[in-house]
This record gives sequence, C-alpha cells and structure tokens, in this order.
Amino acid sequence: MFLYQKLIDRSTLRQGFQIPVEFHNLLKAMPGGMPKHGETRSVKVLIDGVEYDAQLKNQGFDRKKYDGHADVIQIRYNEGSALVKRLREMFCSTWSYVESIKNLPENINRKFTIRIPEEQQEFLALSTTDMPNVFVADCITAAVKAEVKTDVSTMSELDFETFEPREDKNASIKQMTRLQKIRHIDRSIGDSLKRLYDYRCQMTGEKVGEPYDVFVVEAHHIIPFTESMNNDTSNIIIISPSYHRIIHKAKPVFDRPTLSFHFPNGLVEKIKVNKHLKV
Repeated sequence: MFLYQKLIDRSTLRQGFQIPVEFHNLLKAMPGGMPKHGETRSVKVLIDGVEYDAQLKNQGFDRKKYDGHADVIQIRYNEGSALVKRLREMFCSTWSYVESIKNLPENINRKFTIRIPEEQQEFLALSTTDMPNVFVADCITAAVKAEVKTDVSTMSELDFETFEPREDKNASIKQMTRLQKIRHIDRSIGDSLKRLYDYRCQMTGEKVGEPYDVFVVEAHHIIPFTESMNNDTSNIIIISPSYHRIIHKAKPVFDRPTLSFHFPNGLVEKIKVNKHLKV
C-alpha cells in the first residue's frame, strides 16, 4: 500500500525524513502497526529488490511539555550506510545540486533550506508491504521524469489521469514501462488521499454515490501532470467525477493562498475540506 512520496532534499540523502501526520493513519494500517511513542524499530527498505537497513522511529518527546503535539514519525539511517550510498547514486542530480550550493564559500557555516528548482525535483515513493517492518521505495529520478514527459507529450491531462496501467500481478514495478510505472504510483497516491478524505469530494464535502453504497471520487492534478511532471500530494486534490470534468473543461486558475478555483466566468469556488494542502 502506498504510504508517502518524499521530495528528495539534502536531509533525505544524509540521514532520513519525516512522514507527515496526515499519513500516520496508513502507518497504523500496516502489519505491526505504527511504533508507539518513543519506540524505534529496525526496518528494511527495498530498492529494486535489494534490502537496506533503516529505522522507523517515533520520537520520544516530553508529552507534558508539548501537550497535544502529534507523533513525530521518521525513517532514519546513518550517513555512511549502504542505503545512503544507494540513494545518492539514484538521485545523483539532486545530490550534486545541493552539495554545490552548500559548498559555496558564503554557505559553508550557514544553516538553511536548499530549495530544489521544480524542473530538477526528484522523489522517493514509499510503500508498505504485507511483511511487518518492510517497505518498498521507488525512485522517481529527473531522468525518469524527462522520459515520461516524452511519453505523455501527445496525451491530454484527462487521458493521463484516467489511463489504467496494464494489470499484471507477476510484474514488478521495475518491469513496468515508464508510463505504467509512473501512473501506477500516481494512482496509488490518489488512492491514499481518497482514504484520507474518507472518499469525500474536497470541493463539496459530499460522498458522491453514498446512497448507492458506492464511492466515486477522483484524483485531480492542480497543475497538469503532463506539464509539470508533479504528482506530489501537494499537487493533487480529491473531487467528484462531475467537478473533475468541469475543471478540465473550464480550466479555472487555482489560487493556493485561498485554496480556491477562479473560473473564467468570474465564479470563485473554495475548497471546503482540506487535510493535506498547505497554503
């Protein structure tokens, strides 16, 4: 089951990353459940079938001092580990970029966040498995994104969003074509967000199809994936099929500060339910 897609940054290529609170419910559903407060587990991360050691950690901060603070869940590993070496090899484009910025004379002793240009962004897609404490990581590199952009250049955005990868239970992610692989991950991200919203439309708050005991919401890319190559959760909303078709037909502009769509006819409609988009 898809868990989280992480934008690759310097921290990810050195010591680990945090899993956002909105995805903790998916951790709770995995075999063995989520670590208890203060617990650290040894886990395996599979990349192309090769196992790498890491830790799944629930930080043990003082709950009395930080009353009401959510759990802080991290995937951690040592900078000299085999996993770090593999990640730096896979994401060599990002590693070269962040190190070149960090090693500028004026930045040597500075602590700051290095922002990766959008066109250079790479991602790690992390999924749980049927085995306790075993995760699968798939690497979406700059090279893969460039190849997929060529693959989707003749597709409309709606065609991409409704494209169904060929089902083959015996085929690994590695064996899939680039487009199948990306769409498989993209659909998994959408399914994860649908569960987060309990299959409600973010625009209306309604469970479309509930009277018929079916749930029919869809994942929509705010900035078209065929243009941006961005299927991060920050670029996806969950909406009803009707809203989905209206947005593709009318092509409104999305205003992130207000989380609203501005339609060409002057109508402005704001998202009513939001658990994952940050302003």
